[in-house]
Amino acid sequence: MKTPRRPSMSMHDKQARERLGDALFRYMQGQPADALADEPDANQQALRRYRLLPRILQGNTTISTQTALLSQCWSAPLGVGAFAGDRLFHEEGLLPIARACRRLQLPLVISEETVTPLEQIGAAYERCWLQLRAAGDVGRIKALIDRAAQAGMQHIVLTVLAPVHPVAGLQPGGFSVGDALKQRGWRTIGGSEPGVAALPAFPVWRWQQISEVAAHCAARRLPLWLKGILHAEDAAQAAQHGVSGIIVSNIGLRQSARWATPVDQLADLQAATPLPLLLDGGVRCGSDAVVARCLGATLSLSVRPVVSALCAGGESAVFDLLSGWINEVSAISHWCGVSEMAALNRTFISEVDNGCIG
Repeated sequence: MKTPRRPSMSMHDKQARERLGDALFRYMQGQPADALADEPDANQQALRRYRLLPRILQGNTTISTQTALLSQCWSAPLGVGAFAGDRLFHEEGLLPIARACRRLQLPLVISEETVTPLEQIGAAYERCWLQLRAAGDVGRIKALIDRAAQAGMQHIVLTVLAPVHPVAGLQPGGFSVGDALKQRGWRTIGGSEPGVAALPAFPVWRWQQISEVAAHCAARRLPLWLKGILHAEDAAQAAQHGVSGIIVSNIGLRQSARWATPVDQLADLQAATPLPLLLDGGVRCGSDAVVARCLGATLSLSVRPVVSALCAGGESAVFDLLSGWINEVSAISHWCGVSEMAALNRTFISEVDNGCIG
């Protein structure tokens, strides 16, 4: 068996590293403290285990990449996930990504640890989702949901895994976004003082709090997604507590390299819940989103390649990256012999016995 190797850096990655410096770039890449030296990204490797099976004699003449999700329609089974401290990566923060997603009609998830004001992002793109941490006082979450509704946000994401390590010095890459924002005097959407909101790092909530938040979202007609679900028993309970969907995620392996990958858990979660599943983690190209769709994820979220593009070339680079992925989804799906995304399923994929990137 071949040894999996770490893929070489893309042009955007190289440009981002030059602009950000090693420390912030390593944070963006998210390698946790317990990862081995040069250990490849397990989320990315999990997706690359699968190969697609073309069906070129089906006679289909058209292809639509449009993707229906909870009564809304997106242009492709793709979206951009949340990341913290946006202005550390670009002087305009998240706004160039918001404008690119508006042009392409793709969902954009915004972290509560974003520096750019929520209302400003909502004015740039009215179809964004706000991601909040399931920690601390529920009243704080409700107030942010109210603010999100007023700003025109379309969905609420509640992450039940903290995106950072609770021990100082063990954050991804050893870099603290909170300290960097505090030094600059920048506040975030979810904070009242410079830096990020001081919240418990470990998940201390129970299903009672989830039900309370779900009811608050429902009263404002905002679907609620739980992010960070990997265990089938948690997925089975989600629908009983008012949750609209699940984002299958290990938070980019930022806490530990030992978490299961979302790709490997999709089948068990799909069997455990009727809720729609989104994949978060390891998506690096359009064909990854096609594989994820075949495995049961209605839509895939990507972060790191988009942030690298943002650093390298702003809105135009982000737009080119995402539009190229949409074109790739369209071409590959057409070669698979389908005319719509809903027709993709496990019969179109084959699993190989190693995780090498070729």
